[in-house]
Amino acid sequence: MAPKRKTPAKPAAAPAKKAKAAAAPANETGITLHYWPGRGLMEVPRLMMAIAGKFPDKGGYEDSRKSDTSDTGALLEANLGRMPTLECDKGTIGQSAAINFYVASELDLMGASTFEAAQIIAISEHLKELRTAYTSLVPYGSEPDKKALDTFFDSKAASDYSGPADRSQMKERYFKWFVGRMEGQVGDDGFAVGGKLSLADVLLFSAFADSLTEEDMVNPVPVHRREPYASLKRTQKALAAYPKVKACIASVAENKNVKTWLASRGKQLF
Repeated sequence: MAPKRKTPAKPAAAPAKKAKAAAAPANETGITLHYWPGRGLMEVPRLMMAIAGKFPDKGGYEDSRKSDTSDTGALLEANLGRMPTLECDKGTIGQSAAINFYVASELDLMGASTFEAAQIIAISEHLKELRTAYTSLVPYGSEPDKKALDTFFDSKAASDYSGPADRSQMKERYFKWFVGRMEGQVGDDGFAVGGKLSLADVLLFSAFADSLTEEDMVNPVPVHRREPYASLKRTQKALAAYPKVKACIASVAENKNVKTWLASRGKQLF
């Protein structure tokens, strides 16, 4: 008889593969923000990203902060060779107003209709005019004196807070005139436009509330360069007369994700 075949031994089980190291988080939105290592013109987009639950350390977007522009190649061409710029899969966008619009639109913070979007843009323009009024008294880069701040915050020379604007008082329009007029435009539900957070609320927060302490700075910076309109205290005191605008600002300041961002954004140059 032929000998019985031996059943071949089963091969030893291969050793279990080690778990792969966690990959770096992907850029969920595909957006990269290019700017200097500070708040400035890029903090509004960062705040909107935070509201939407997008953080750079969690892969929500890339926050590219540059100490110089030597390695930027063509990234700055969309802004005439300057920062800020926003890079996405469609290309590159320059100018802070355009960047704000794009980010707000992508994150559902640009209103529910073209009419609401236009209202949001109007508030943006009002705030730009207010800033221009401030720099007419305190030129960019200069340290304000008490007389300039008193004029900016307390002047009642332009007192036409409703109805057709009095053109003869145009050169006397400062804080009370602009914010008094905006008080009649924003919603009475804690939101500037459309009954929910939008770019308009973020712009109001950025203009009147975003502030840094000495501990928040990479290098020592004077108070007038860290606080809104040179003085957070004076800004808050002036806002007390405008509860609707204050409520819009509070809606951003009290947002859980905004609090997370402000606590984690790290030290700033400006």
